[in-house]
Amino acid sequence: MELENSLIQLLGTLSPGDRLPPEPDLARQLGVSRAMLREVVTGLVERGLLIRRQGIGTFVASQAPFIDFGLEVLESLDSLAKRKGMETEVLELEIRSRRMTADEIEIFNPIENSANVLEVSRVIAINGKAVAYLVDNVPEIYLAQADVKSSIHGSVYDLLAQKKEIPLSYSRTDILAINADAETSRKLKIGEGTALILLTAQLYTTNGRIVDYSISYFVPGQFKFHVMRRLGRPTEW
Repeated sequence: MELENSLIQLLGTLSPGDRLPPEPDLARQLGVSRAMLREVVTGLVERGLLIRRQGIGTFVASQAPFIDFGLEVLESLDSLAKRKGMETEVLELEIRSRRMTADEIEIFNPIENSANVLEVSRVIAINGKAVAYLVDNVPEIYLAQADVKSSIHGSVYDLLAQKKEIPLSYSRTDILAINADAETSRKLKIGEGTALILLTAQLYTTNGRIVDYSISYFVPGQFKFHVMRRLGRPTEW
């Protein structure tokens, strides 16, 4: 939603505890109706970005602690959150077995084109707020429905890492900035069109086979991503 993104950008120029301009002034500044502004502000209050004090005004909330992602090491969101003293909750867990699509056959290169894939989707909440929507697709030769139902805590990677017969080696991850579509906005309880961070990853074994293709949507404001980069050889002048 364009208005929501504009308001979030405005919040980035303010400090925690700052009061928003009066509703008529802010609506005029953003070029929208007061009713439309009120609806978006209510959504940001529900997400914890704003605090509304009856009879006083609306204020910028204190910055929630970031989950700091170092992308050089593959680690589950659950493990990262625990190191920050946060508890994750798995919501809307859906597990289904289905035939591989043509694209997935190309990705996984199964021995038989009729192989099935296990799709595991769930919303991850921290302190009661949805912060990520995760979808993993794993060929059923590597992961069974019973494995997921009995021990899922949000991370399919953790389940695969426990299987000694699957020698995991590395992951290739692509990072994109996208706008939430109808399904993702419903899952994360955000406005359609809200900016999201999208990570798509392929998890490889030591023999080069892909065992998991994951799609992860992250709500900005809860995560901080960084990469440690090696220095290249300087150009000689």
